[in-house]
Amino acid sequence: MSPRTLTIVDVVHAPDGSTVTVAVDGVERTVRLGGLGPLVVEQAVDALRAALDAGASLDEATLPLPFVDVHCRTQRLAGPDGTLLLDDTHASSPDEVRGSLRVLADLGRSGLRTVAVIGPLRIDERDRLDEHDALGRIVVRLDISQLVVIGAEARHLYMAASLEGSWDGESVLFDNAASAYDFVRATTGPNTVILVSGGTYRAELAELVARLREGDS
Repeated sequence: MSPRTLTIVDVVHAPDGSTVTVAVDGVERTVRLGGLGPLVVEQAVDALRAALDAGASLDEATLPLPFVDVHCRTQRLAGPDGTLLLDDTHASSPDEVRGSLRVLADLGRSGLRTVAVIGPLRIDERDRLDEHDALGRIVVRLDISQLVVIGAEARHLYMAASLEGSWDGESVLFDNAASAYDFVRATTGPNTVILVSGGTYRAELAELVARLREGDS
């Protein structure tokens, strides 16, 4: 039996989880996943492919899949005052953070105000300026409402977003995650989703997530 062809047609992320539409030999199916984010989608597609390779029918392979959020990769956490937190502190590469920003943008299309808190990325020194600059422009293109940049090493991310005149959002820069806490708390609340994404400040950002979950209690 020849291998079946599986392709990803579309991926949509929503507060209640991700949805992936696949085509198998030209026949499309949409699968709703309990988990959220690119890694959850990747796991689901791998499971679909394995089931098909084992001889399952398309309907059998696309039964509801019990995937949950991946720890510290767009992991959903409840914050105070109705805030939704996405703990993405184990992301560090440009590709990982780009994928997480697309999740945030999708949640924004569901009506939530979007806030991205991003520390410096783990990048070769020769690529640091270009990669941070490109990421700042992606934030603008995705129409993220608020960008909070952590650390002088990520200054170019802040500057790239700030210089885009077409953007209706805002960009701010803080020396460290602790100093950003008051700003994030003061400017977020109900119907807000906050992505806290990694880089070289993983421990600091993890502490920020913990403080945001607790609020002022």
